[in-house]
Amino acid sequence: MRPVVKCASAQDDYPNYRDALDDLADRIGLFCSYCEQPIRHAPEIEHVQPKSLKPELECKWKNLLIACTSCNRTKRTKSVGLAQVAMPDTDSTFRGLEFFEGGRIGLFPDLTDAQTQLMRHVVRLVRLDRHPDAKDKGDQPRDRDKRADLRRDVWDTASRCLGHYEEQREKNPWIRNLIADEIVPPRGFFSVWMTVFRDPPDMLKRFIQAFPGTDSSSFNDEGQAVPRPGGRL
Repeated sequence: MRPVVKCASAQDDYPNYRDALDDLADRIGLFCSYCEQPIRHAPEIEHVQPKSLKPELECKWKNLLIACTSCNRTKRTKSVGLAQVAMPDTDSTFRGLEFFEGGRIGLFPDLTDAQTQLMRHVVRLVRLDRHPDAKDKGDQPRDRDKRADLRRDVWDTASRCLGHYEEQREKNPWIRNLIADEIVPPRGFFSVWMTVFRDPPDMLKRFIQAFPGTDSSSFNDEGQAVPRPGGRL
């Protein structure tokens, strides 16, 4: 889960929360704040604290993110205790999840017990762990929920790109820009690319820069995840 920095907005309180969409897109890009898929049509404003439960936060910049339909509708009006949930705009959430071939995700095993609980809660909040091959039907995605399928497809694309990169990087340095600037951003899924290209630091740093609003303080000079200053992960 990509850690993001929203920075300040032109306004802290909008007349209508939908008016914040352009500012959010400018700060963190049109990618779901939870599953990381690119949102090409009808991006949804995500209220961290549901507006039905916290109407006083409905138009507050600090309470708004961008989400895809699947994540937003799965989260719906669930109460969010921020002390118990890791969030992409406050924590180094990339450190908390592992991504695997086939579109599966899991909690990173080296977290503390408290960090594991923080990540488990945010995964359950949007059911990011749903997968077509899950044994329990309740853990399988609904028909319109294609998040796991999209992660799988991007993993396959990233694996092919890694092969091209390894073949071409010495004789054709332009392969770096082609992948990081032209191929990666339209496909989204920051964490998949960072996982597949886990070793070449030059590419990891390019991916961090390619996605608007990625929190660079959550990564070291080699592009490896580190604890976020002031965060819980």
